[in-house]
Amino acid sequence: VEHLRVRPGTDAALALGMLNVIINEELYDKEFVERWCYGFDRLKERVQEYPVEKVAEITWVPADQIVRAARLLAKSKPATLQWGVAVDMTKEALPAGQAIMALFQITGNIDVPGGLVAPVEILSYAGGWGRELLSEEQKAKRIGLDKYGLLQFGFQIAHPDTLVETLETGQPYKIHAAWIQTSNPLACMGADPQRLYKALKELDFIVCVDLFMTPTIMALADVVLPAATFPERNGIRVGDGMQRGEVINKVTQFGECKSDMQINLELGKRFNPEAWPWETVEEMFSYMLRDTGFTFEELREKAPVYLPFTYRRYEKGLLRPDGEPGFNTPTGKIELYSTVYEALGLDPLPYFEEPSPGPGSTPELLAEYPLVLTTGARIWSMFHSEHRQVARMRAMRPDPVIEVHPDTLKKLGLRDGDWVWVENQRGRAKKRVKATPIIDPRMANCDHGWWLPEEEPEKLFQVFDLNINNLVPWIPGRSGFGSNYKTMLVKIYKVKEGE
Repeated sequence: VEHLRVRPGTDAALALGMLNVIINEELYDKEFVERWCYGFDRLKERVQEYPVEKVAEITWVPADQIVRAARLLAKSKPATLQWGVAVDMTKEALPAGQAIMALFQITGNIDVPGGLVAPVEILSYAGGWGRELLSEEQKAKRIGLDKYGLLQFGFQIAHPDTLVETLETGQPYKIHAAWIQTSNPLACMGADPQRLYKALKELDFIVCVDLFMTPTIMALADVVLPAATFPERNGIRVGDGMQRGEVINKVTQFGECKSDMQINLELGKRFNPEAWPWETVEEMFSYMLRDTGFTFEELREKAPVYLPFTYRRYEKGLLRPDGEPGFNTPTGKIELYSTVYEALGLDPLPYFEEPSPGPGSTPELLAEYPLVLTTGARIWSMFHSEHRQVARMRAMRPDPVIEVHPDTLKKLGLRDGDWVWVENQRGRAKKRVKATPIIDPRMANCDHGWWLPEEEPEKLFQVFDLNINNLVPWIPGRSGFGSNYKTMLVKIYKVKEGE
């Protein structure tokens, strides 16, 4: 077993270093690569740029650990992967994911028991839906299409960073209203929240749908629709990963609040009745579940329900619309060298780009901002910006926390439990220090999504003092995806009395 404590934002370099070992030591699955992978020789050439010694310097992971981990992965049959938002929420997230996936692709751990599988889906929702209801003229108006061609491939959203620019400038057209549902952007996921606040204030009308009065609602909403909690509504749950049919059963009702689904159905019927033909949410659920052969009521009696599944579908023509063996890509193979990226003018091979600011890109800043900060650490008692007003959950984490090594605290003249400002060139946020000996002395780690429901709503529950996203810019990767939420250079210093 190997635990590799990688410097935040350098996962791509680590994966490329491991690929260097596996390829150069010929530990990859030669038969699988020959039959089912495209661009291996070009990948082999690329990974020569990432020798283990260089990768060790970048990632802060010892070279011998990288080598042992690479050999362990290559020799483990099967092997599988679990990654989270630490990979997704870096500026060049796409090449990082591409490099990590290549580790499992060239070792043949694809669509086999215990390996990585492309699960069958009950409801395909990853890229959103509803695009088929728009005219070609309306589709062309989607914000960001002119800058980021990848948005055309399966995604049905506007580009978030470009959308903020549009709110500020009114170009290419003015946006007049926003519908904010199951989201608290000023406290949770919005970068540079004060900039986002000012941009959203340019709108004429904002509706928010939520369970509680959040900072976003208090700051922006013209109309608030109270949503039902899960015991107050029926629902379906198809799950993440290997999807399954499950149900949520309504058991009670308080007041007049409606479920998110009921609100959406009623609004949809007013906007476009033909697109929302169902009379009840249960009818709508049954339509969503149609591929399972069950209605919502039948699923309630049978749940959980899994769709039929088989392995090595690429050998049987079950992954391609034309029924031919292979993968659903332009070449019919796993594209280690992406022809799609190439057509879009992106680098078709995985690469590592040093986060900026960062120790490797802006070493001159280390004297003032000596710590590498990663944000968004998960808390067992809370989910994103939720549960701060639930006394039992809040008791488990009363305050926003930043974890720092005890030696670093001593060097800075700080103690466990001190309130500190975490600051970089863009802003600062208030946190309580937690001495954490397992963290690298050069790093710090903090949670996110903080606001204080017990504080004054007129001051937005102190969200602008506590939000670590004050330090995060709106700057995406080359593809338009990714942003450096997880890797910043910061300094910490004690909060003065009265601050």
